[in-house]
Amino acid sequence: MRKTILGLLIIALCFSCQSKNDEKKSVIVPKPVSEIKIEEKNESLIYKIKENTIVIGGDTLKIEAPFIYSFEGKLDNDKKIQIHISNKLTEEFGGYWKSGNLYIDGENQIFGFGLIKNDKEDFYTGEVYYDRNENEKTICNLKLYNLFTNEMFIECIYNKKTYKIYPSKKFPSYKCFDKIDYTLFDTGKTYKKGIAKDYTPSRDYIFLGEILSNDKSFEALSLNLKYLPIDSVSIKNHHKWKHNFDIKKAVSNEDNYTTESLSVSSPIFIDSNIYVVSDYWYNYMGGAHGMYHTSYDNYEVSSGKKIEIAQILNTKDENFIDFYGNKIRSDYGDELLTPIKLANNFYILPTGITFSYAPYELVGFAGGEPEIFFSYKELKPYILKNTILDKYNSN
Repeated sequence: MRKTILGLLIIALCFSCQSKNDEKKSVIVPKPVSEIKIEEKNESLIYKIKENTIVIGGDTLKIEAPFIYSFEGKLDNDKKIQIHISNKLTEEFGGYWKSGNLYIDGENQIFGFGLIKNDKEDFYTGEVYYDRNENEKTICNLKLYNLFTNEMFIECIYNKKTYKIYPSKKFPSYKCFDKIDYTLFDTGKTYKKGIAKDYTPSRDYIFLGEILSNDKSFEALSLNLKYLPIDSVSIKNHHKWKHNFDIKKAVSNEDNYTTESLSVSSPIFIDSNIYVVSDYWYNYMGGAHGMYHTSYDNYEVSSGKKIEIAQILNTKDENFIDFYGNKIRSDYGDELLTPIKLANNFYILPTGITFSYAPYELVGFAGGEPEIFFSYKELKPYILKNTILDKYNSN
């Protein structure tokens, strides 16, 4: 009898443990970080490059596993919060950068942030701001714990309260790939002749995420979209991607030339209606600075189809054209060109639509990428009937 009871208790305990494990979101664990020491010759600027390693100014850049993780939870008064973090190479030959985007119910914008880790800490920290030019008003502070594991979570300090935000059980997950084509120009000869500054790198980088459906409501999206937006030629053989490192001898000053291009995509907002992805690209071909731009793609979750602005707003209405132009002038001044061109780059939120311009497209380079928010109350006269916006504009 005792043996029977003991057996039943063991079985019950196993089922309990399994149930708890099932509640956890499955996490795709990337390969560990690879760091290889570089051998330096005393009288040369030539470095030996091994697989998964890049040399920059004598330092070793670790090639880390790329990832995208999505988190969701609730804050004060049942406000929903969602956070999407990723790990990808940053511009200007920095290292891999753990960064993210955050949205809280009722806000008019997506907030970006970076995550850093102190050697003495076992977690990553980040701060989310409304606008660094507005007295750096902080929305919330974040701490990312147990990265890469099933126990991963984000601690969010919001309105002086602390919340734990866990990986989403419903949002899509991602299998990520990245590719670096990297050339290091050894300018040792030209350097000794006094016509070269130093050895310089050239780099092309692509970051790709394959969408994996965790929920039936996202099946159409993961089937029709499948990958985060990226050039179809680049994506063709992405499963066979390998980091490519090369060294070339520089014999003239013209060879001492740094070039760089990046293309990185990540989700910024997800709900039952809309799936929004940002695609950031950066290109440097010499000169004072490189060029960059962030484009946005909006997809209907139920169909996985991309949404164009002409499908949801009557952008040809003369009243809309005047209203749109006046709103932008009120934000950026009357010295702007007339007429103001409608931005075809936008992202949809439950609170409204944000239109975004590339550098130089509306203002000078120092003005960055201007974003102008339009609430649904403002847009109501121009919203087309039977569109995805009906689900946000019911009032």
